[in-house]
Amino acid sequence: MHTFAKNALGGIQNQDASRKTNKNREGPIIRINSLPTPISPLHLKNELVGYDKVKSEFLVKGISNGFHLGCVGSPGIHKPHNHKSTSDHPEIVEEYIKKGLDTQRIAGPFLSPPLPNFKTSPLGVVPKSDPGKFRIIHDLSYPHGNSVNSLIPQEAPEVKYDSIDNIVALVQKFGYGALMAKSDIQDAFRIMPVHPSDYHLLGFSWNDHFYYERCLPMGASSSCQIFECLSNALQWVMYTKYKASGLSHILDDFFFISHAGSAKCKQDLTNFLYLCSKTNIPINMSKTILPTTKITIYGIEVDSVAMECRLPVEKVVKTTHRLQEFSRKKKVQLRDLQSLIGLLNFACSVVVPGRAFLRRLIDLVIGVQSPFHWIRLTKESRADINIWLLFLSQFNGKSVFLPAKWDSSDCLHLYTDASGAIGYAAVLGTSWFAQTWPHGFDEHHIAIKELFPIVLALELWGLRLKDKKILFFTDNISVVHVINKQSSKDKVLMALIRRLVLVCLCNNILFKAKHIPGKQNTVADSLSRFNFQAAKREAPNLDENPCIVPGNLLQI
Repeated sequence: MHTFAKNALGGIQNQDASRKTNKNREGPIIRINSLPTPISPLHLKNELVGYDKVKSEFLVKGISNGFHLGCVGSPGIHKPHNHKSTSDHPEIVEEYIKKGLDTQRIAGPFLSPPLPNFKTSPLGVVPKSDPGKFRIIHDLSYPHGNSVNSLIPQEAPEVKYDSIDNIVALVQKFGYGALMAKSDIQDAFRIMPVHPSDYHLLGFSWNDHFYYERCLPMGASSSCQIFECLSNALQWVMYTKYKASGLSHILDDFFFISHAGSAKCKQDLTNFLYLCSKTNIPINMSKTILPTTKITIYGIEVDSVAMECRLPVEKVVKTTHRLQEFSRKKKVQLRDLQSLIGLLNFACSVVVPGRAFLRRLIDLVIGVQSPFHWIRLTKESRADINIWLLFLSQFNGKSVFLPAKWDSSDCLHLYTDASGAIGYAAVLGTSWFAQTWPHGFDEHHIAIKELFPIVLALELWGLRLKDKKILFFTDNISVVHVINKQSSKDKVLMALIRRLVLVCLCNNILFKAKHIPGKQNTVADSLSRFNFQAAKREAPNLDENPCIVPGNLLQI
């Protein structure tokens, strides 16, 4: 690590390392002026001159006096058991408590509840993405309907985060070989003090003793929203006062970018470390990365030379294994289905065409409250799961950035047509195909017949359309709805949609349709009616011979 980055740590951590064991006390002595945060409210206030007054006052007041969780009312008082994961990993809990006591982020231990209306909530241990590492969750959502989180209004904790899309947009803006860096605020929620009037909401028990949190815990629904206020303010300072060229963040994770060969990225990183040093915000230097063209941010590897995103191999393997498990089940618990959706949603950070296709699985969890509630996997949902399995079995984890601009089907010279009684056709540039309807198609309605050649065109010419965002024009409003929703109650349409999704996933094609009333595709129209002479007059450059459509594609 470069010299300044090391020096930037000087004086950052302003924590009292003395451990206090309060075993025989009837109650704690609470002093607002001894809140367990290293952040200097005075220096933060100075940096926020010119920032939104309400937001600035919220932060400075919160750092000075502690933040309110936003709980309206008082949850019921009872002493729940900690989650089973704590007995599986007691050493993780012991380490968490010891560190909390050493830094005064946790108060205790007490032989009896130390505060009036003392609410204890269970602890849980969950694995981090790094093998062998764990984090403690203070489950403030337990029990359902009578928890701390149930009394925090849902609209209060809502936070809109940046995503990998923001990173991709920045890389595309700064171009080939853009330099990228990142830094990470250490301990995140744990440097944000809680107002003493809310201490009674943050109790837990361990080994027959009581404790309570004095900083934001991992598990309060408002923790993200409160910490994001600090992160947003720091980003404002970086853009406004330090003139950062490109910046993104999610909570404690900050990303910097500038043009290839420029010193600006390193300068922005250095300025951020300096800003955090001045305000006493601690930095995790082991996660601070100097300017490079290949970086892992928000869990995704981004390469500004190859101009692509990469999903970690272990994530692909884990998601594939989970899908295989689900493909063999008829019922699953809500928490397991949510876990699968989370894995697929993460994969869709890279596999952009898959995002809309997640809706049908997400619909299964809507309105279900209990994590242990059993949900029936329908035949249709298992078919969706099999499409994901089929795709991931051949996915190498890499995805080229999609362009910012959508290509219309007119621009690509991509046209299809279905003549109800005669046949169907499609054109891409000079390539084309035209055939009579397969056996049994007479009974299908027009939406199926219109969608069929679209799917065939993508399956046949997918490689030529690879890594594109395609806006397909059609005058059939039903086809537009089905393509854009990627869902239909009609089983035949849904079978075609799954084929459409699979070819888009495999070729990194983002495909949507737009209704153009009276849209005329004269060339495709002539071909679908086998009026080849008219088609040649309209498009003299058409290939002499049609493309051959493999027989296996003609079956739905």
